[in-house]
Amino acid sequence: MEAWRAKQRAIKTLEEKLGEEERREAEQDHHAKRLPRPCGITVHTGVGCSLACAYCYIYDMGFPGSAKPYRLSPLQLAYAVAINPHVAVGPWGTLAAVGSVTEPFLPQTKELALSYMKAIATYLGNPLQVSTKTQPPPELAEVQEGLDVLISVTDLSGKLEPRAPSPLERLRTGAELIKRGVSATLFVRPVVPGVTDRELTRLLALARELGYRRVVFGTLRVTKGIVARLRVFGVDVMPYVRELHEKRQVPIRFPKDRFVAVARQMGFEVLPASCAANVVAHGQACALCRWGPCGDVRRLKVDARDVEEYLEMRNYKSVEVSVEVPRIRINKRLKPVDRIFLQQATRMQISEPAR
Repeated sequence: MEAWRAKQRAIKTLEEKLGEEERREAEQDHHAKRLPRPCGITVHTGVGCSLACAYCYIYDMGFPGSAKPYRLSPLQLAYAVAINPHVAVGPWGTLAAVGSVTEPFLPQTKELALSYMKAIATYLGNPLQVSTKTQPPPELAEVQEGLDVLISVTDLSGKLEPRAPSPLERLRTGAELIKRGVSATLFVRPVVPGVTDRELTRLLALARELGYRRVVFGTLRVTKGIVARLRVFGVDVMPYVRELHEKRQVPIRFPKDRFVAVARQMGFEVLPASCAANVVAHGQACALCRWGPCGDVRRLKVDARDVEEYLEMRNYKSVEVSVEVPRIRINKRLKPVDRIFLQQATRMQISEPAR
């Protein structure tokens, strides 16, 4: 119920700050409608990207090779996220990941990205994370306590990212954030066969020396276009691909067990997915997907009566709820919107009667 009340308070506050036309534009935006995944909701700070990394999927999705700032103002963006019926608001609400279809800290998008993050932190309070292949700005230290910055690096040469700042520059700038108390996680993404594995030990050793203590290994997803672009750089991933499509991304079958073993041997905490870094950085927990549970599951504390009160408020009758961490059992079939909101608000899976 607190997540629901926080949501209503945030909506009311933002409604008062926005004009009718501004609210209408935000209400039509996809941030106000789309479903969050277990790892949270992505926040788009721009559309398109000029970095032209060889493995990037956005070009096959129809996004341009140049970036322009997203159309909503910071208050509109926060409002759109708040009114999304699936999103739980608050410090333990839906995880928010900034970036996705652009590099958030390009010259065209940097100021807006920072403003979006500050608006979410101020008016919603949701746990924030941002991923970058550029040098993250020092202003991130002022955005939110617990903010996680994913420093994305494929290898130390940067040959597949010819227009991005060098990996060494990214790592050093992330290390400066660490010195200022910001959580910065090494994001080895994507793992490219014949590229990432050649420099793994050097990359991890350098990151460790600079102060990084957590790492996530991200899987390469390919389309026909990505495979063709990688071939131009002398990289053949076809031995690891089952099928190819024009636009649908297919994860390659490249085992990362050795990467994980080497990282752990060097003293890194290896996390299963990027959202886990967001959870850990904020000192929280989550048990929404098969990769978890992440964080300290003892912090997943849900009162059955509180869930019943929420469902009764949503017009369910004779509701019975039992909580067995990390699962909530309910004696009613729920509407998808209520199920998703409950999952986002509790970070637990929902068990309902079979149809």
